[in-house]
Amino acid sequence: MKKDEKYLVVVNPVGRGGHALKQGIWLLGKLRRMGIEHEALFTEKAGHARELVARWGDDVDVVVAVGGDGTINEVINGIKESGQKSRKLAVFPSGTADDFARNMKIPRDKDKALRVLTGEFEKVIDLMDVNGRYSAVTVGIGLDAEIAYRSYESKRLRLLAYWYHGLSMLFRPLSTPRLTLTFESGDSVTGEYLLVVVGNAGSYGRYMKMLPDAKMDDGMLNMAAFAPLNKFKGLMLFGLSTIGKHTWAKEMSRYTAERFRIECHEDVYAQFDGEVVIFPCGEVLDMRVERQALTVRVPPEAARD
Repeated sequence: MKKDEKYLVVVNPVGRGGHALKQGIWLLGKLRRMGIEHEALFTEKAGHARELVARWGDDVDVVVAVGGDGTINEVINGIKESGQKSRKLAVFPSGTADDFARNMKIPRDKDKALRVLTGEFEKVIDLMDVNGRYSAVTVGIGLDAEIAYRSYESKRLRLLAYWYHGLSMLFRPLSTPRLTLTFESGDSVTGEYLLVVVGNAGSYGRYMKMLPDAKMDDGMLNMAAFAPLNKFKGLMLFGLSTIGKHTWAKEMSRYTAERFRIECHEDVYAQFDGEVVIFPCGEVLDMRVERQALTVRVPPEAARD
């Protein structure tokens, strides 16, 4: 930790059924005893973390997100909106999947996470800008977002609920929204897709390595697009994605570029770093990578990658 650094700690008190609140109280107590100058903010509603960080006018060196991937996403967007480019992100993992932390190799153990966020090792990462909203891990359209939507009410069992609803969809018709994918070359393809994932990181959903070649600092975005497929083949690919061995499927197309454009020809479920939104028919998503967009506190092994 650099001398005289100031921290802004943003806590989502309802994250993971109240687990994040307990984590936040523990962290604040530790920072106080360590003599680290800090302020604490507790969110009250969806989108509040973004508003608080964006409007926080006092000098602050490090913004700490205490919560899950949704909280981290809001804090990142708040940092970008604040216009204070020197602000760094630190993460105290307190969510269900903690995808951002996993991709950054930030440990979930409290003491180890504390050493990371007060440490000296950092990594500068890219972000994905989608119509002015930033995503650090993935944006998914279709199946994964619909499963997340159905799992939303089961906050305490979110991960188990995700797998339960994912498996239960084998026994109902699968939605395959019609989309147009446009690439940097200007070429485009229109069709029905079970799932389209554009990402800045290799894994999400805690276990799925859907984009095994993606890196958070290579200046590129990765896309995986799945055409409709047999349900049981889909289940097999779902399982194989946990080890990144699903890319052989003929129904899967992979692309790498700095920019993609997706047009929705019907209402679709979508997820930004795990947070579900619904895009209406006619919505056009302009996705581009913003290189070297954010400095993140990481463990030494992540800083060396």
